[in-house]
Amino acid sequence: MIAVVSPKVTVVVIAPILGHDLQWIADVDPRVDVVDGNVLTQGVEGGERLLESAEVVLLGYPVPARIAGRAPRLRWVHHTQAGVSNLFHSDLWDAHVSLTSSRGAVATTAIAEYVIAGAYHFGRGLHEATRQKVAGEFNGSGYVLRALSGATMGVVGLGGIGGEVARLARAVGMNVLATRRSTVSPERDTEGVDLLLPSEGLQVLAEQSDYVAVCAPLTPQTRRMIGPEVFAAMGPGAVLINVARGELVDEDALVAALEREALRGALLDVYEGELEGRPPRRELVELPQVVLTPHISSRGDRAGLEPMKRLFAEDLRRYLAGQPLLNVVDRRRGY
Repeated sequence: MIAVVSPKVTVVVIAPILGHDLQWIADVDPRVDVVDGNVLTQGVEGGERLLESAEVVLLGYPVPARIAGRAPRLRWVHHTQAGVSNLFHSDLWDAHVSLTSSRGAVATTAIAEYVIAGAYHFGRGLHEATRQKVAGEFNGSGYVLRALSGATMGVVGLGGIGGEVARLARAVGMNVLATRRSTVSPERDTEGVDLLLPSEGLQVLAEQSDYVAVCAPLTPQTRRMIGPEVFAAMGPGAVLINVARGELVDEDALVAALEREALRGALLDVYEGELEGRPPRRELVELPQVVLTPHISSRGDRAGLEPMKRLFAEDLRRYLAGQPLLNVVDRRRGY
């Protein structure tokens, strides 16, 4: 619980995705003074002075490396993204300030639809159509079509996005398995899935799934968790779909599995090093059974940014009232 001690609370917004119309923040309470701090993402000289009075920071992407050290009055930071792994290397991670995320309020349906679209893409042979078009071929011999109804979707990380993937997968007739770190033993017919497993059950999920959707947050424990053993368990007809962070997947192992045709394919909206600005590795671009997109799975959501805005506005009201905040990040867990 945070007790507000100042009569005016300065909220500095460093989130280009939100634009410059920030009146919705000022409308929360007359005590709120809103400052557009987006120049801090552009390296504009003198911009750091905007942080001198900041008590609250609403932070998007990209993340400046040094915020806490320039904001002596800072007490709370809210991140516009669901995952907070891109804060690990900023000075906010070790700062004594409250940190909240937009977990569960960031285009969960749009991302889940992307996952289902990927399953249909491979299940109904559209990857073969794409390959044939590039190769100048046109015949039915390469198509191996499989119905999604009755197939199994494995969800790695049953959080906000994973839960929506499960809901949509069940809606098209799929069986759903999932893992969740807080689960201590297998549970059947719960949380919208047929079988919920602890994180140690990842191998079981891989063995039984036709499609494996990676939806877990990036933490020291989950880094490269999708590795050789998982790919060996998935089998040659399975497809990997990653909408989390590229670093959850051991890309050396993924490329090796694809090159020996131990997997049917992969749909990757993320890749290792993406948030640092590095391009994807050559094999992911060139392998025909890989579909690679530039982190766009959240786009096109009908609700847009409104759920995230509502979450931050509610937390700001709570902050001003000295009440517990929603979506507080546990730094020990990394989410």
